[in-house]
Amino acid sequence: MRPPVWLIQLVEDGILDRCDTAGRPLGEQASSRISEVSTKLISCPFHDERRGGQMNTTAYRQVEAHWPAVIAAFREATGPTASHAWRATCRLRWLPLGLPDPLDEQTAAIFKTALGMARPLTSWLLLNPGSASRPLGELMPASAFLERLDEEGWLLGSRQVCAGPPARILEAFVALSEPSETSDLPAEALAGADRATDLIVCLWALLGATREVLREGRWDEAPDWSPAGTVNPSWPEVLRLLRLDGPGALVREVPRFEPEWALHVYEAPPTVVAEAVRSARKAIGSEAPFAALDSAWTDCRRVLSPRRSR
Repeated sequence: MRPPVWLIQLVEDGILDRCDTAGRPLGEQASSRISEVSTKLISCPFHDERRGGQMNTTAYRQVEAHWPAVIAAFREATGPTASHAWRATCRLRWLPLGLPDPLDEQTAAIFKTALGMARPLTSWLLLNPGSASRPLGELMPASAFLERLDEEGWLLGSRQVCAGPPARILEAFVALSEPSETSDLPAEALAGADRATDLIVCLWALLGATREVLREGRWDEAPDWSPAGTVNPSWPEVLRLLRLDGPGALVREVPRFEPEWALHVYEAPPTVVAEAVRSARKAIGSEAPFAALDSAWTDCRRVLSPRRSR
C-alpha cells in the first residue's frame, strides 16, 4: 500500500517539490522541479564560504520581497527558549503541509528562510544536552552566529537556501529571540506542523536504534540489506526509511545517533516522543528489533497523523 501523500511529503521531503503561485518549487535547487522555472544564478559576492559560488538571486528576490512577513512569522512562531526557537524553524518549515496548492509566495519565502535555519539549530541542540530550556543566546550568541555558520558549513548545501546576505541571516536569527503575541499564521496548519515536527523527532530516535542494530550485525530480518544499491520493498520499514534523503537522513549523517539524543531538542518532551525513545531502546534488545521498531513507527504515525482541529 502506498503511503499517504502527507507522509511522503514529510519523510521523503516531497514538500521541496511543491510550488508557489509563481511556479517555483519550495526547495529551489534541492527540488527535482527546478529545471521547470527560470532561475538567475550569479557569482556569490559575500565574504564567507559561499564567495565565488553560484547564488540564486531569483530565490533571494522572492524572500526579500516578503521579508517583513518572514520576520513577523519567526517572532510569532518562537518563544523564550532555545527549544522554542528550534521549534519555530520546524513549524515554519512544515507549515505548507497543512496548506493547499499553489502556495502563496509569502509562505514560500517563510519556508525557505526557516529551511536554512532549522538544521544548524537542530545540530547545536542535539550536541548540547540541557540547552533546550535556556535562552537561545546561551546556546548560540548572536555575536558568534554568522561565524559559526561559516565555520561549520551551514551556508552551503542542497537543502539550504543560502542566497541571503549575512545581515538578513542574522536578522532572522535574532527574531527567534524576540517572540511576539501576533496570531497571523493559520492555526490549524501550525498545529499540523507541530505534529509533523514531533513525528520527525520520533523518526530520529527510531532510526538511531536501527543503526545500532545494524552495527551489531543483526540482519536476520533483512539478510539482503545493503547501505547501497536498490531498496528492497520487503525490507522492514525502518531500513527503507534509513535510506531516504528526507529529514531522517540526519541520523545517517553523523557517526552515531543514540535514541535518547532526540530528547535534547525539547524542554519537556511530548509523551509520544518520550515513548518512541523508550520503544527504540527496548527494540535494540529484542529478538526481532526491526519488527519492534516498525511497530513503534506505526504507533507514532497513528498518534501524530494529520487530523482536523476540534
